[in-house]
Amino acid sequence: MKYHSEEARSFLDSFSSKSYLDIFNIRSRVEQRDWERFAITDVKDEVFSHENAFPRSKNVMYVHIPFCMTRCGYCPYYTEPYDSRRLVGAYLEALEHEIDGIKQMPYLQSTQFASLYWGGGTPSVLHADEIAHLYDKITSSFHFEAHAEMSFEANPATLTESKIATLRQVGFNRVSLGVQTFSQRLLREMECAHTPEHARRVIERLLDAGLTVNIDCIYGLIGQTNADVDEDVDVLGSFRGPIQTTYFPLRIAENTPLHAELARRGGMSLHEHQTRLLELDARIEKKLTGNGFVREECPVFYHSKGGSDHKYHSTETRVVGVGSSAGTLLDRGESSNFPNVSEYIAAVVNGQDTALSGIVLSEQQAHERFVLYRILYMNRSLPAFRQILDERFQEYYGKPVDGLYDKVLADMVKLRFVKMDGERVVLTDRLWHILNRVKIGMPSIL
Repeated sequence: MKYHSEEARSFLDSFSSKSYLDIFNIRSRVEQRDWERFAITDVKDEVFSHENAFPRSKNVMYVHIPFCMTRCGYCPYYTEPYDSRRLVGAYLEALEHEIDGIKQMPYLQSTQFASLYWGGGTPSVLHADEIAHLYDKITSSFHFEAHAEMSFEANPATLTESKIATLRQVGFNRVSLGVQTFSQRLLREMECAHTPEHARRVIERLLDAGLTVNIDCIYGLIGQTNADVDEDVDVLGSFRGPIQTTYFPLRIAENTPLHAELARRGGMSLHEHQTRLLELDARIEKKLTGNGFVREECPVFYHSKGGSDHKYHSTETRVVGVGSSAGTLLDRGESSNFPNVSEYIAAVVNGQDTALSGIVLSEQQAHERFVLYRILYMNRSLPAFRQILDERFQEYYGKPVDGLYDKVLADMVKLRFVKMDGERVVLTDRLWHILNRVKIGMPSIL
């Protein structure tokens, strides 16, 4: 493996004896650029050189399209403005080269993917012929299950009739639509390019085309009232076809423009904002379930009765990510590609690894990561949460979790990531601060 220096080798070799919680904690205290200096750059070569030990168990592929027509005010992710066809063309060419560079490796050859997810950015800014060409490239390069979920992330403003027809024709069966809210006032404030009326028409058209539709919504927006939230939930319940919704809380990091705006316009501290999120979460759950929706194991996921649950979970799947800023999260290790599009393209052109950084994990560390992510991102309020975690671990690894849950939970308490309220696990302010810092190798939900 390639290390940046002997100092980096020593730093990372010491990780082999640590728990995943210790590694997670160290990464939260090391500045981003310092972590990149220490981390291994060719971790994917190490991981992909082995066959997949779980070739038919929760394997998904993530494809990142980083371009957006406008920059939404709430978005925390790296995106590029869609203003240069030359850059888009160069990026798509680099993406194909990355695919060619890994498709014959043992891990990829031995894996059956259950899901393909195009995220961004906004994949729907691509032309219909670009979508069809890249889809063919991916599906001819990797192995997908016969009834795999093929998902495409889109914005109502850029998803045209011809693109919807192309999605259906090439093989996509699910569209995740970034509506965010049906309030014209809030959409305007966030500088989103679509209107509520246009979003409704696109949803109806997707349902008419026989596609599963997931509607992304946000709660906790600055200036969003209870009435705004109630209206959004009522609209979600008005569609005649079965739908899914992903209802994200607006996470606000310290010392960001949104943090300043929260204090200026909302008159709230971050702690008060977190309290508000909990209140809105309970309100949304009550109204959605009252409108015939089912809340899933992941607390941000719902589906209408008669519909299907979400299959793509970036925190509980084996993820192979391609494209700029795409994360790879596997049993033997995790890595993240260059987020900057130009740096990503340059790495491909120069024959370098596309990963900015990464780390190799032991089996024990990977098992601990699974339990950690389950505690962090799944619905801890479920009465049978512990039993469900045991069942999911058994499904994932083919063995019982045994005492690992108690070990990880004890480590989280010791590091002041959580506190216990009887049997209930409560995330601390310290943990929220850390989640806003740790980026490399982490799932996109952050």
